[in-house]
Amino acid sequence: MSALKGLSFVAVPKSAANDPKLARRNKLLAQLVQQRELARDESYVVRRQRWAKQADGSKQLVEHAKRVKRWWRTDGSGNVYLLVRYGNKPLELDKGKAAIAVGAKDNLTTVLEAVIAAVRGGELDGMLADIGRRDVKPAKVSKAA
Repeated sequence: MSALKGLSFVAVPKSAANDPKLARRNKLLAQLVQQRELARDESYVVRRQRWAKQADGSKQLVEHAKRVKRWWRTDGSGNVYLLVRYGNKPLELDKGKAAIAVGAKDNLTTVLEAVIAAVRGGELDGMLADIGRRDVKPAKVSKAA
């Protein structure tokens, strides 16, 4: 026991990997990086791996392309509007306004870089937390008969 007396003991700190705020932020960052790459190169696809059954019955790891859907739209006059999405829901960045006016398509990567910087800085954490609360469905109360 004399060897342990010189040590200081503390409670185990919580792991940052289990923080839901950081998980939502990282999920949005991954999607925004994909959008930035798609804005730079229209033929950009995400490569995924999955197990596929072969003709002889064995399973083999194969790579397939996952299409990345664009988050921006172009109106009739050529102006580009960016929707920032979390899952399939657009984030309402301002009261009643979910799109960012980009202007010309050449400005799209700089706007995406600004949004990525905002997410890394934690500016959208409040909106992501609200979406996280909306996704949780309340438990059904069953009537005992």
